[in-house]
Amino acid sequence: MREKVEQFCRQHKLLPDGSRILVACSGGADSLALLDILKQLAPSHQWQIFAAHYEHGIRGEESLADAAFVADFCQQHQIPCFVEHGQVPQAAKENGQTLEQAARSLRYAFLQRICREQKLDFIAVAHHADDQAETVLMRILRGTGIKGISAMRPASGKNACLVRPLLGQNKADILEYCHQQGLAFREDATNFAADCTRNRLRLELLPQLRKAYNPEISRVLCQLAEVAAEEEDFLQAEVDRCWSAGDYVQQDGRALVQQTAATLHPALQRGLIRRLWENTTGSALDLTYQQTESIRRLLLQGTTSSQQELSHGYTAHLAYGYLTIDQALSGEPMEKQESLPETVLDISRTTDWGRYQLVAEWRDSISLHTLPHELYLYPQNFSGELVLRTRRPGDFIQLPAGRKTLKKLMIDDKIPQAERERVPLLAMGSEIIWMIGRRRSARCLPDVCDYHKILYLRFEERGI
Repeated sequence: MREKVEQFCRQHKLLPDGSRILVACSGGADSLALLDILKQLAPSHQWQIFAAHYEHGIRGEESLADAAFVADFCQQHQIPCFVEHGQVPQAAKENGQTLEQAARSLRYAFLQRICREQKLDFIAVAHHADDQAETVLMRILRGTGIKGISAMRPASGKNACLVRPLLGQNKADILEYCHQQGLAFREDATNFAADCTRNRLRLELLPQLRKAYNPEISRVLCQLAEVAAEEEDFLQAEVDRCWSAGDYVQQDGRALVQQTAATLHPALQRGLIRRLWENTTGSALDLTYQQTESIRRLLLQGTTSSQQELSHGYTAHLAYGYLTIDQALSGEPMEKQESLPETVLDISRTTDWGRYQLVAEWRDSISLHTLPHELYLYPQNFSGELVLRTRRPGDFIQLPAGRKTLKKLMIDDKIPQAERERVPLLAMGSEIIWMIGRRRSARCLPDVCDYHKILYLRFEERGI
């Protein structure tokens, strides 16, 4: 089995020689086998192996015993080990999550923190082929597309730092490996309770499908995931091509061009719509198939001023041949929102502006991805008071190609007339620094690179 895992890692380019690897270890058969296999393979690849265990605080003494078991195993095998104790039930209650959601969120946050602090290269988790089959089947039953069916990849996360070396192995082979190697793993009793969807799939549905329909059901579902992943990669490459071509997307990635995007294959239209949603909201989540199709109908059949309400207060608009996704922060139509007074920005704290607020924080670095309602600003580039307000005669903004009046820019950006008086602005005199949620002045970019601090601004509804 070690050879199979080594070959899988080589095939998918998971763990280059010399890597520093953090293995997530619960103490169960899967993660213990993974830890043992990577430890055995380490000398041949100059790997440095570390282990991490997150104790969820769910199962009382049993959970504490699991943590002690992992720590003891690592000590015996001279593997540096990091253990953290959490309170998942409390976090689930505070954040409105299920125990499973909260546990996953806290566990991965812990693993990522250890990885950063110890300057490690990869996090290895013990997902295997039967886990993959369960995931594919669960997503099919809930409703999904090709991306969902592709399920877990051998490598994922930022810079592909989360790896799954056991994804090609099934549970039976892992248990046999533990038996052959004398690995006395821990059993989690919650895995055998049919009280959640995944456990019912594992304990009831998959065995029934295996017995009554196809004894190779797990292999078939994993094969489906692999094919779907390859086709999803091809589709995303085509979406990337269309996104950057300039014919289908304009306004700095904020609008689809109706005339050209409507001629594309439906699969590409859906891909561009999902990309527009993610580009606007910062998340690929919460855009359902039904909502995607509603936006697509708007693209194909809509006329100026047509719109479609979406999740979280966002609305898809069609105006002047451009499809955009915008959010009225108060959840009300823009024309119904009250006019707001001019308010001087206090860069030392949060500035209230009607039902909104502009959060100000000093930071040491710039995020690679900012949402439309976020801005990084070098105050040293400006002189005078920064003011929150709406537009007034004589306003202008500095663009990379030169100065443009705000009136002309709003016309060029096809902002509906009814919305122009309500667009929130950050201004210095008549110069617009930020059309919040839409445009940034070219002067927001740093003209030197030796500033130690940068001002981060986030515009949001108060109380969010």
